[in-house]
Amino acid sequence: MRHNQIMLRPTRSPHALALLVALGLTVPLLARPAAAQEEVKVKSLAAPDYFSGPVADTGLGADLWKDTAPDIMRDVLPKLASPKPLSPAFASLARRLLSTGANGPAGVGDNVEMGAQRGLALIALGEAKGADAILDRATGAASSAALSMASAEAALITGDDDQACRVQDALTVDRGAAYWLRLRAFCQLKAGQADAAQLTFQLAQQQTKDADYARLMGAALAGTAPGAASLKNGVNYALSRRLNLDIQSAAAIASASPALKPLIAPRGGDLAGVAPGADLTAAEAADVAFLRQAKTLPAFVEAAQASAASIATLAHAGGPLQDPVLLARAALASGDVASAQAIRGRLTGDTVPGATPADLAILDALIAAGSGKVDNQVLGNLVARGVSSGAKTQAAAVLLASLGGTLDADARAQFASFDLGKPAASAARILVLEDAGAAKRKGEAGLLALSIAVDAGATGPQPVDRARIAQALNRAGLSADARAIVVEGLLGLAFVK
Repeated sequence: MRHNQIMLRPTRSPHALALLVALGLTVPLLARPAAAQEEVKVKSLAAPDYFSGPVADTGLGADLWKDTAPDIMRDVLPKLASPKPLSPAFASLARRLLSTGANGPAGVGDNVEMGAQRGLALIALGEAKGADAILDRATGAASSAALSMASAEAALITGDDDQACRVQDALTVDRGAAYWLRLRAFCQLKAGQADAAQLTFQLAQQQTKDADYARLMGAALAGTAPGAASLKNGVNYALSRRLNLDIQSAAAIASASPALKPLIAPRGGDLAGVAPGADLTAAEAADVAFLRQAKTLPAFVEAAQASAASIATLAHAGGPLQDPVLLARAALASGDVASAQAIRGRLTGDTVPGATPADLAILDALIAAGSGKVDNQVLGNLVARGVSSGAKTQAAAVLLASLGGTLDADARAQFASFDLGKPAASAARILVLEDAGAAKRKGEAGLLALSIAVDAGATGPQPVDRARIAQALNRAGLSADARAIVVEGLLGLAFVK
């Protein structure tokens, strides 16, 4: 392609020529005569908006980014594209925001690098298919390494290796970076250019060591044992597919980045086809054991989602359950409020296997938050439990209260005495978030919430910060996200020592 050509004086050096091949450049033997100049009429076109293409119908509307401060988006968006994982509820909020088709703020929507960050963030959030759809129509990739990388990674993760190689071929900038050398070596190998692939592979390794890539590419070139598949990034995944490796193996799953986790088949119980009246004792025990092995909130949410069909069957089967509170929590973690309500309806009194009265009060708060109906009696009971049961029920009370509800005079006095711990989030950021919520700046409120969540890591913000985030999002009009964030916070209390 002409944009990949450079002009050199005649040379006989094989080393220079080999280096040019590795960089994907061609060397014309003679300069071509200048083409005749033709007068053409050029019509000015409006600059593209890289946020206007929808990934899905999120229900958030085309005015999502209205009045959003451009610099807030410039600050937050690259953080969402980083490999640092968000908690499940905040990752869902990020996907919703970035999947919405809405013109970006002034100076952001038409900025190719910010468009690249949108694509990279969607990929990092496990939405490579959606990113691929919008990036396929994006312009300016050839002169932007970031936008080209987003396009190439999306193509590799969705299995379109040819498209990824076309993106690599078209790139005109930063071609010597490690990522492009790795991808180019793969593309050269794919095209049957083994010698060129070997040289490019060596150049890539000289820049930055990557043990998984080196193992896989070395096996592809030399026919050595490749070991386990790697789901760390699109290039490693493409190599794993080329080598016919099992991407569902334990080692592959352990290596999976959030971007590639959607490729992993869910594992868990599934009793959807069990006949009514069948003995479910053994299957229930297996489900309970599977849920109990999850030692972190994100792991519990994954296990709950994998077991959702099984839990729904157990919830509506009737009869006693071995650990009803655990199963109800798992139902809520997978978004199945009806099954959680069915389980709770079978529990009477304060004596329940494996649960304390405080656990039941928190379960009631979970069901209220999940259903979007904050019951004043549930909230009041939680506050009363907080007086006697300590930090967890107090944290649960502040989380549920963030969604609304009314407390009587005695409950307000009790609530005001709670010690909720020191906030971790920046006070200034919280104030701007609350202002965005009050002013109904949905996009800005969502971005500020995500900026706090990124700093908090995979388990999400602590209850006092989470409650203020949920309250601001609720006021901004992001009520479904606010409820999900509260539910996640209540679920997370089970993992607090």
